[in-house]
Amino acid sequence: MKVRERFGGASLALAAGAALMLATGSPGSAEAQGERVIGYVYTTTNGEGINEVVRLARYANGMLGDEKTYSTYVRGAANHTAPAMGDYDAQGQTQIVGNVLLTANPASHSISVFKIDRPTGELTLTGNVNSYGDMPVSVTATPISGEVGQYWVVVGNQWGQPTVIYGGDKLQRLPSDAFLRQDLTKADASDKARTIELYRLDGANGTMTHVRTLDHYPRENGGVAQVSFSPDGRKLAVSTWGVPHFLTEDPKLEEMHPSRVYMYDFSGGQVSHRRFFEEAGIAGTVGFEWGPRAERLYVSNFSITNAKGDNGLTVLRDGGARLTKVENYPTGQTNPKDIDEACWTVLSPKGDMLYVVSYVTNVITPFKLDPVSGKVLRRLPLITRGAGYAPSSDSKDVIISKDGKHMYWLGSFQSFSINLYDLGPDGSASYKGQYSPEATKAAVGQAGVYDLGGIAQYDLTAEQVHPAAKSSRPKTR
Repeated sequence: MKVRERFGGASLALAAGAALMLATGSPGSAEAQGERVIGYVYTTTNGEGINEVVRLARYANGMLGDEKTYSTYVRGAANHTAPAMGDYDAQGQTQIVGNVLLTANPASHSISVFKIDRPTGELTLTGNVNSYGDMPVSVTATPISGEVGQYWVVVGNQWGQPTVIYGGDKLQRLPSDAFLRQDLTKADASDKARTIELYRLDGANGTMTHVRTLDHYPRENGGVAQVSFSPDGRKLAVSTWGVPHFLTEDPKLEEMHPSRVYMYDFSGGQVSHRRFFEEAGIAGTVGFEWGPRAERLYVSNFSITNAKGDNGLTVLRDGGARLTKVENYPTGQTNPKDIDEACWTVLSPKGDMLYVVSYVTNVITPFKLDPVSGKVLRRLPLITRGAGYAPSSDSKDVIISKDGKHMYWLGSFQSFSINLYDLGPDGSASYKGQYSPEATKAAVGQAGVYDLGGIAQYDLTAEQVHPAAKSSRPKTR
């Protein structure tokens, strides 16, 4: 049985050359039409050197341009010499909270805090804050009741995640066979590194102050992949990796430990009523989205046994006392031997569409939802990465513009790109182009030299959108 490796395939050198040729074009018409800047999009280079935030103007026609970069002055998380070329999975690494941009620096155990000048999108670094754990990967925030411009912020620390990769004679247990033979349910010193941490953020001056550790997690069920407050701020959810077995067509149950999805009630900076969901044969839980009334979670899973192959998406219900699975669906290609690896999620602004990103196959599986009940109505045809450079094992975070008309999908790991799509009223997506940031273009095709970390956006107000807000040239490159 041949295993499709996560970083295998055609010559990277040839692919990089092709990428650069594909990336030089400009649509032309956008500039001719004098398209206005209506918002800004941000991602991070998250490379082996200093991490930089990339700011891009977003135009009325959905194009991106006017690139600027801002240093965090700390190292990014990429490490192409590490096992699996240093890849890690998480959602919510870069977030906009009021007039502040927050981005986690996993290798530097810190969170960079930037003030945003909204009319121009310019950033000013106010500081780097200790994550009080190892490898922060996800950030979430909610307003503090009764305190205008003040926010609770939670940061999730993943730690150096134990994993099992490949199969047969190539099978590797990381960090070692000895480590994974231990009783992982027992307390360990590393438990203090897998945490969720609470902060207060002052939106006026951009200062973020640590308050307390909210919880920590045992080795058996892995470190944090995503943290997220419910829309009303009354609940906090956390996904973990478990101990996954991946990069193989036949993940072994005996090599895995289940991931978990935790739920807490949240009030006044305190969590309570901890409950969780886990299921044998499901590990590598990463992205999730909140359903109506915060009663449902739509959860993606990338490391599942063949017997659980229809669990790329699981829908959980919070009953207050416990989390239960109410639905599950396959994601990606229909071939049962295909390595899908569903990891990232985004919900449409109207709550009627859920998009699940698969890393290896570079596809998005769209699901039509009932926005009132949250029930999954049907699965729609797959969305692919279009005509741009799309090497295997590249796709990660995705966002949708607030008007629901445009999708921005990261090629994080090899193409170092933002892939643009127009969205139809029915949730369908049509490829529009591929933007290759100048900040990472020289390394295109070199897997793991960068690992674009998170993507976030905001819209300008009507008063801020005017002809003077035009920039040099909106383009896909």
